[in-house]
Amino acid sequence: MNPPYDRIEIIALGAESREDLQKQVKDAAKQASGTAAIKQLGETSRRAFSENAPLRLLIADTVPGQIREKLQIAENWLNAPEKEANPVPPEIFYGNRASEGKLAFLFPGQGSQYVNMGRSLVTHFAEAGPIMKMAETVFDRNPSLRAHLYPPETQEKDEERSRQEALRSTDVAQPAIGLVSRICLSVLARHGVLPAAAAGHSFGELTALCAAKSLDENDFLTLAAARGRFMALAGKNSGESGQMMAVRAGAKQIEELIRTHRADVVLANRNSPKQQVLSGPRQAIEQMQEICRKNRIMAKPLPVSAAFHSRLVMDAAAPFQELIANTKFHRQQIPVYANTTALPYPDDPDAVRQLLGGHLLKPVDFINTVENMYADEIRTFVEVGPGAVLSGLVRQILGTRPHAAFSVDASAGRQPAVLDMAQSLCRIAALGYPAQLHRWPSASPDQALLSVC
Repeated sequence: MNPPYDRIEIIALGAESREDLQKQVKDAAKQASGTAAIKQLGETSRRAFSENAPLRLLIADTVPGQIREKLQIAENWLNAPEKEANPVPPEIFYGNRASEGKLAFLFPGQGSQYVNMGRSLVTHFAEAGPIMKMAETVFDRNPSLRAHLYPPETQEKDEERSRQEALRSTDVAQPAIGLVSRICLSVLARHGVLPAAAAGHSFGELTALCAAKSLDENDFLTLAAARGRFMALAGKNSGESGQMMAVRAGAKQIEELIRTHRADVVLANRNSPKQQVLSGPRQAIEQMQEICRKNRIMAKPLPVSAAFHSRLVMDAAAPFQELIANTKFHRQQIPVYANTTALPYPDDPDAVRQLLGGHLLKPVDFINTVENMYADEIRTFVEVGPGAVLSGLVRQILGTRPHAAFSVDASAGRQPAVLDMAQSLCRIAALGYPAQLHRWPSASPDQALLSVC
């Protein structure tokens, strides 16, 4: 459960010079004397802010606790001699140049879910209501999707573990991640944050197609629920659903071990230069785990229901392909990079169906997806949905090359989701991308727009 908080405020300041910014921050720190004053300061600053200002400094936190303190930290930092080149203090978002390159959205897949993900977004933003209602209708089960996501608070450890386990089930996790990712997407759209391109990891590719307007809302949520349901049943007919295992090693090293030992596994996910995921029959995965141990490679089986992105999920692929064949696809409004090819999806709807239909059986090449997006001038990667796994992988892939990668759910539940979102909007604006911060809501959490219990 998130820690208690009052409300989230964003202070956004833009200036022509460092001296002007110093004065604005000093004046803001003096004004930040209480809840009402900080609210007024926030609203006024957000209306006046422009991402085109030569210097930009933004702060988001709880009121009245942290805003004043952070403004004072920012004031001290700005007053320090520039020659000392002090790094920007944590949670102070600062930019002094125009946006570099294009901004893209990345959407997470299964494994990113956790109980209460996105909870405070649901209570803060009216956009969440219709999406939640539609997802509940499509899911149409008891317990409901909302009950899985936002159960009553408990202090019982066994009950907490049981809830996490229920949400981890593939037929619940995938529609739940899709719902929360779609709510995050709607909050970004509310503030005018729009991507130049999109990609997803495994399940997240469906969300990316929705973000590109290739799928409408209902079709996306229907496919998300069906995909999870089909994959949960994968392998049941043959009696072998298989297993997946994460390994900490380069792809070439793992491929060589697979060839040398003729292991009946596939390299299902090329996640980063140092992380891969294997899929295969349970016995073959156990064999590879022992091989990895002997070669001093960290290997850990994953808590998933089947060997995804391998032949063992053919039972799921066939009905999913049939459902896709009867789904209407529209021309993408932005490029969506496919996991299978690491290239943008084609425009032709039939070609889209064919590529997406084979997605469950084929490996995820996330490394080359990111590399190709970078080659196409994407420089800022925003992870939209629960957790921060993909943004971490992007940083591993791109290394020291100029880029920014972060998640709108950076704390993964350690702080309120609405604070994570506010800080992400600050980061986006500080980088010089458009963000309509005047649309940040003034309602407090006790004025909930939608019940989550």
